[in-house]
Amino acid sequence: MLLIGLSILLIASFLGARLQGLSLSMLGGLGIWLFMVVANATPADPPFQITLCIASVVAAVGTIEAAGGLSYLVELAESCIRKHPRSIIYISPIVTYAITFFGGTNHIAYSILPVIAEVSKEIGIRPERPLSLSVIAALHGALASPISSIMVILSGFLSASGIDVVTILKVIIPSTMGGVLMATWVTNLLSKAMPASSMVGTKTPPPSPAVLARSDNRAKLSIGCFLLGSLAIVLLDAIQSLRPSWEVNGIKVLFPSAYIMPLVMLSTAACIMLLCRISPKSITAGKAFSAGIQGMLALLGIAWLSSTFVENNKPILLQVISSYCAEPWQFFIILLLMAAIMGSSAATIKAVFPLGIALGIPPKILLASAAAVNGVFIIPIYPTMLAAMHLDSTGTTRVGKFLFNHSFMLPGLVSIAGAIGIGFLMVYIGVAGL
Repeated sequence: MLLIGLSILLIASFLGARLQGLSLSMLGGLGIWLFMVVANATPADPPFQITLCIASVVAAVGTIEAAGGLSYLVELAESCIRKHPRSIIYISPIVTYAITFFGGTNHIAYSILPVIAEVSKEIGIRPERPLSLSVIAALHGALASPISSIMVILSGFLSASGIDVVTILKVIIPSTMGGVLMATWVTNLLSKAMPASSMVGTKTPPPSPAVLARSDNRAKLSIGCFLLGSLAIVLLDAIQSLRPSWEVNGIKVLFPSAYIMPLVMLSTAACIMLLCRISPKSITAGKAFSAGIQGMLALLGIAWLSSTFVENNKPILLQVISSYCAEPWQFFIILLLMAAIMGSSAATIKAVFPLGIALGIPPKILLASAAAVNGVFIIPIYPTMLAAMHLDSTGTTRVGKFLFNHSFMLPGLVSIAGAIGIGFLMVYIGVAGL
């Protein structure tokens, strides 16, 4: 059953990553049927709670886009990069991390990657450097975002073990930022220069005139509401006295933490819609809403298949992990390998974290190892990676002859190693209060 299930999971993941869009969800559903018919497997419970949280965040992000908030963030990023083009290799990953952190999804990087590719080529800097770093930074920014689907799943597992969202953010944010900075330094030190045949001149174009003037008060108001909503989620999760409560048969019942994010995000979307006078039709017509819904449905299928695979092979998987990763700190290796296979950070957490909990691995080690789920870059079929390669007209951002020697491998591995190292340091010296 293990080999059958793993084969179905791998085929569904590879085909879904290649075909993109809703294919991952549909192939995940087909994979469950095949797993049931061929191996007599029992399907796991569908990830409805995760889907609820993602749907609410997509509604909020779609409303912000309709109000011009996402365009405003991109304008800020573009302005920053064009004002300091010679420092693009340092600025671009930081800017990309920031916009994905606030946007809650690494796919928002699509809007800034063309600017990075264009400016790099114009000033004669090898586009491979800032593009590869920015793609990796987007993965880490989404992991650290308090409103991303990845954080929803991660906090769900760790909250059940007594680690609240505030503590998770205190570890994840500095560790992922530190990992990105380490990757930037190493990549700048070791990467090659721009090929002479690709040079188009080193004249730096003037900054875009008054790019920020295009934004209006609606865009700024939407971003402000979004930030307040994100803060409310963190506070309500961390401070139970702030939550609504009621009595049932004389027993005080607190509002469940699992419903804090969807309720606050839907309320935030409603406030933005009313205050900014946004048409509901314009929300569903936006690119962010469409991409978010596709991502939500894709996760629904592949996460359900992953959970089914893990549940039906849990004894064997536990035995394999305990045999080859005898020390708890080695659990990050399993996360990294599974992320490469599954091609989804969120699905990796959903499938693999229950194994770590079943093995009795301390929650603080699970938290310190979390950055390993961003190993989706190892097999170069992730959508933002493909977009970066397509945008680089110089051909420096590419996949090598042996598949794994691609442009994203160096910054990806360095960033994950740095993030995990910082994470372990923080949890073991008690910086995060653990």
